[in-house]
Amino acid sequence: MFLPVKADFPLPRFPVLTVLVCVVCLGVHLKQQHDWTEYGAAVDSFCSAERSNLERMIFDRVAQVTGDYGCADVMYAITNDPVRDANEVIADIASKVRPLSGLSAEASREYVTQKLEEEARRFKARVPSDPDSGLAYNTASWNPLTMVTSSFAHGDWLHIGFNLVFFFAFAATVEFLVGPLWFLGFVLADSWFIGLTGSAFAALDGEHYWTLGLSGIVMGMMGLFVYLLPHAKIRCYYFFIVIFGSVAIPGWVLVAWYLGSDVLTLLTEDDYGMVNIMAHVMGGLGGYLFGVLFLGDVKRRAIAVQADLDWRERERRLR
Repeated sequence: MFLPVKADFPLPRFPVLTVLVCVVCLGVHLKQQHDWTEYGAAVDSFCSAERSNLERMIFDRVAQVTGDYGCADVMYAITNDPVRDANEVIADIASKVRPLSGLSAEASREYVTQKLEEEARRFKARVPSDPDSGLAYNTASWNPLTMVTSSFAHGDWLHIGFNLVFFFAFAATVEFLVGPLWFLGFVLADSWFIGLTGSAFAALDGEHYWTLGLSGIVMGMMGLFVYLLPHAKIRCYYFFIVIFGSVAIPGWVLVAWYLGSDVLTLLTEDDYGMVNIMAHVMGGLGGYLFGVLFLGDVKRRAIAVQADLDWRERERRLR
């Protein structure tokens, strides 16, 4: 496995904004973890409340329809649909639930609807909102604020860990080359580009979703890095069982590998699991386009600096 760590490009100053982005992501994630703990406790309390055998049977039949695993998952599906409100979700579920014994199909549907609406009202009164609802981006919302906040929120520690390592490897050099204003402007611009293109494709596909994570911006930094320094290398650590070491790999090779594999997945697969492949591809494309449109002068200076560094390195080796 290869893990990019840093560019083979000496930085004359500390990458303040790059580290700040990492710190903000960590702070947001810690807050998410705290909020999810409270949310889980409230859901457990709600679901462990005393219910009749009939009410428990309704939850079991609803779970069979939705593919969920009981009260908690059912209530989450009802109250956190990315497109429909709770009543619309309930009406759809009730129409698919196997009729209750002794009731006609219509009477059973009305009874299940009534019970689920009552449960939804109690759930909303006793359980706080989904901790990610104010951070994650819903592609049906076209909300420019959550397009940005979603970049700083993550699903778990593995998610945030890999994102921050990859981010630092490329962003530290990009920050030095473009300066603080262009750096912050790019983070905002690429977040909006990822959100807008994600919403557009989701609307065309007819399936909206929630998304969060820095990976789209990470791919954007990779695309921008390759634009600015097409011949620069990234120091990568590799490991396989007990074999461990480091090697410098051209940045464009890494970008071609990661972005190319995402494009292939996008074109050949229908199910991407929990990974927002579209955000990866659009983020990388957005990074390269941002460089082409706004940073031509920066690229010329960056290539000159890189050429001088390469010359110094050759001189050092000849001594």
